[in-house]
Amino acid sequence: MKRRNLKIAICGLLALAALVSIFASGAVFAKSAHQSVKTASSPTVSSKAASAPAAVEHTVNVHSLPVVTSKPAVNHTQSLFFSGSKYAAAKKTASTNKNAPGGKSAAADTVSKSVITGFNGMADSATICPYFGGCQPPDMALATSPQFVLQGVNTSYAIYSPSGKLLVGPVNDTTWYGVPPLPGNCDPAGPFLSDPRAFYDPNTGLFWTATLQVEAAAFGVGINCPNTSIYWVANLNVSTGVMHVYAFDMTLGGSVQAGADYTQFGFSGSTVSFTGNMFDFVTGFYDFAEVQFVDKHAMEHGLPVTPVAFTNLTACSLVCVPVDTVQPVETETNSANDPGVQYLINSFNIFGDPNGNDCFIFACSGFIVWAFDPSNGTLGGSFTASFFSGGNNPGYVTPPNADEPGCFGCVETIDTRITGTPVYSVGGGEPMISFSLDTGVSNGGAGFTSVVPGLLWGQIQVSHFSSTVVAANIVQAGYLYFSGDRAAFFGAMMQDKAGRLFMVFDTSSASLNPSIEIASRNASDPLGNIGNVKFVKKGPSATFDSRWGDYEAASYTGFSSNHVWVASQYSVSGDWNTFIAQVS
Repeated sequence: MKRRNLKIAICGLLALAALVSIFASGAVFAKSAHQSVKTASSPTVSSKAASAPAAVEHTVNVHSLPVVTSKPAVNHTQSLFFSGSKYAAAKKTASTNKNAPGGKSAAADTVSKSVITGFNGMADSATICPYFGGCQPPDMALATSPQFVLQGVNTSYAIYSPSGKLLVGPVNDTTWYGVPPLPGNCDPAGPFLSDPRAFYDPNTGLFWTATLQVEAAAFGVGINCPNTSIYWVANLNVSTGVMHVYAFDMTLGGSVQAGADYTQFGFSGSTVSFTGNMFDFVTGFYDFAEVQFVDKHAMEHGLPVTPVAFTNLTACSLVCVPVDTVQPVETETNSANDPGVQYLINSFNIFGDPNGNDCFIFACSGFIVWAFDPSNGTLGGSFTASFFSGGNNPGYVTPPNADEPGCFGCVETIDTRITGTPVYSVGGGEPMISFSLDTGVSNGGAGFTSVVPGLLWGQIQVSHFSSTVVAANIVQAGYLYFSGDRAAFFGAMMQDKAGRLFMVFDTSSASLNPSIEIASRNASDPLGNIGNVKFVKKGPSATFDSRWGDYEAASYTGFSSNHVWVASQYSVSGDWNTFIAQVS
């Protein structure tokens, strides 16, 4: 959940961009005749090494943590969505952007006798989101093993059995991580934590969680408190309950006067990585992306750690742009196939791409794949926008907001960042990173339905050759979108050991309440195709929330069980509830 003033800051940046152009949206697998995308020689990427202080660690038993008792939400209006802002106006304009590229073919729901079973997870309440007495959106964290299902939503965690029996929690974030009280009770509502992420490591059997804490007047929380930005990271053995908790200072000991937003969290065999979009404590405007890398084995045993940090991640070609939302990947391989490095990936977003496209009117293209080498502490990266087998670069632009019954363009669809945690896997026979992002797609409709929210998904084959050289090429990419005004948004990917690829996403239209769907493909399917679209959970009502998500989640239980689980939200009585399901 982004902070209110933080979203104002984002809108301020977007407003600056709007001085040059109005926002728009669209994306294609192959560029249509009316798409305008500038291309140039491959951009160069850079980052700045920084010094980070040692983390603070403590150990608790998760089974002894106090549980919250659910109470109905008394206030869930805290939101980052600005219906009267230039950003909202730009999102509305996106639905008729004449530069929006067209998709190849619209998706359709599959008629199938199979039934996707699952269970309800946490729902909005005054105790699940106590800071505001209820909140929007839920955000989503999910980590699943053959025996346990861990879910995080906004400011709480809970652990279930695979059948949905509640085993632990819900536990509020401040209790989960043992966050100390704020000095002098400077914020009576307590510490502000949000944006949970989680993963399960099938090689060790440990679960991991991460959540951001921020206190800053520019962020609209803890306005009387000292400026604070902490990454809380924990690993736990659910069977024993032992949990090692670490606090990482994103201000780098005070040398950075900015706070982190939008939790991004991943791992490899030897490294845990987390990144944040850093916003200035005074102005509230975006400064740079910061990434920290930590010794995973030391954290598994609760030992002292000092992260390796980098700031100011940048891409340069025709122009230089600061990148944001640099997502660490989950490395879902056995030890023998571990790449030995921590991969990260980003698309381009509010500052456009380095070839001069703004991501608002003109489609951006390309991705940066980064690799951190723990053997020498270096971070390198490579830009890719090309396919191994040829084909045009897949473009992406800011999508319009989604329709729901009784309201057009009322459900938020975010921007062109990669939202769900990307996954590194060799299930398809080659080492690939799977990802998705929101984009507009011209679906051939008329009027306001001509451009709809859709999903660009893809897989990038990647190799790491030295401390600074990363080779990356797009193996396949495609667009999932619907006809009419139906929207697809907030996708999250997972691949199993057979190369089957799954994408959970949200969907709604003027005749469909906000709902959850799943799409999938087999390794033998034609490249660029994903289908078998099924409902996971249909929403029984429209939502009154103006925010609908920052991201959804998918998880893998490991190589012996080989199951994929997903978590997303649907609308009940105008507010959000969550649903967790095994889809393979």
